[in-house]
Amino acid sequence: MDLYVTESEVRQLEQRLTGQVTQEQLHEALTLAWHLRQRDSGRALVLCEDISKLLNTSSRSDTDKALIYLRMQLIRAEEKWLHADLDGAAAIVQAILRHPDVHLDRASLSDAHRMLGFIFSDQGKHVECDIEMAISIDEASKADDMLRKQSTAAALARVAVLRDDKLAKSYFDRHFDSRNTPKDIHPGLAALMNDFLGLHAGLNGHLEESGAFLNKAFELCLDSGQIRRAILTAANIGYNYSIANDFESALEWLQKALKLAKPTGWSPSIGNCLMQIGDTLRKMGSLDAAEHMLHEALEQLAKLTNSRNYALTISVLADVALDRRDYHLALNLFTQLSMLPGAQEQADLQETAIRGQARAQAKLKSPLRETANNKSAALAAKR
Repeated sequence: MDLYVTESEVRQLEQRLTGQVTQEQLHEALTLAWHLRQRDSGRALVLCEDISKLLNTSSRSDTDKALIYLRMQLIRAEEKWLHADLDGAAAIVQAILRHPDVHLDRASLSDAHRMLGFIFSDQGKHVECDIEMAISIDEASKADDMLRKQSTAAALARVAVLRDDKLAKSYFDRHFDSRNTPKDIHPGLAALMNDFLGLHAGLNGHLEESGAFLNKAFELCLDSGQIRRAILTAANIGYNYSIANDFESALEWLQKALKLAKPTGWSPSIGNCLMQIGDTLRKMGSLDAAEHMLHEALEQLAKLTNSRNYALTISVLADVALDRRDYHLALNLFTQLSMLPGAQEQADLQETAIRGQARAQAKLKSPLRETANNKSAALAAKR
């Protein structure tokens, strides 16, 4: 089972499965369900139910049935992960890894470890994430599955880039020569490579280069069915425009990301878009609108309090408090930020927390503020 296929390949599968799925079409139905897992996760689950019913009356071997079942469980686990049911997703993956037949399908084994890595990443368990990604790469290598191996390597670098961009680049360079990218490269892998290179360039101040990579990544993510990553990529393009103070373009891309995210119902993706829109509105001086967006983002991210995006939302709320000159609230929020699991091992967020606390404390201790406080106290005493 390929990790990714293009939109044209999905259309071909759908054309062959226009009616009720039969025993002879079981594998095609499973393939379609797998490649709809982010394109249309609801339909993917319906197909899994149809396939389960066919398996009950199938004359296939028990081993064949088991491997089909494991692939369907991977679809179900990914659907739970997309909806931020991390415990539910992890329970399914752990059961897959304990299944006695999983080692007969290295692709499923690799996919299970990669999914567990993504779950750990959202839980703020960065060491565990890196370990699972490394195991996934190893299993794909044993299967001689270059698309899985390289896609997971690119995903590992992408997960690590916001913690330590130099370490992430070393991960990336082990598997890719970014100066001599092959022309004939699978769109799914190209999407991941461009996404990583775009983020890495942005983190090092090369915004124009970053934008070029991320625009490529966005289109390739859509074509290869990586919808969650497409949403994140669109939001990151918006963030680049926001850094450059082109707020109109920033909001255009962020609204594009939100429009893509809302129909999915995926709270992590929706929350990330709302957070970034809130940050852009703050920079524009629309503090009330920004605060409203940020509190909506926190509601969406309520199941992901250990995630980086939750920590980022707290960070932007702290900035709003600074802009409002509510220095006590700002200090409390920046202090909270420094201790959040999603900010641990995240160099940029730790630096933001330290600087934010220092700014708030400086304002609270400033002579002008002390004079104003003394005047207020004197007026109160006269009354």
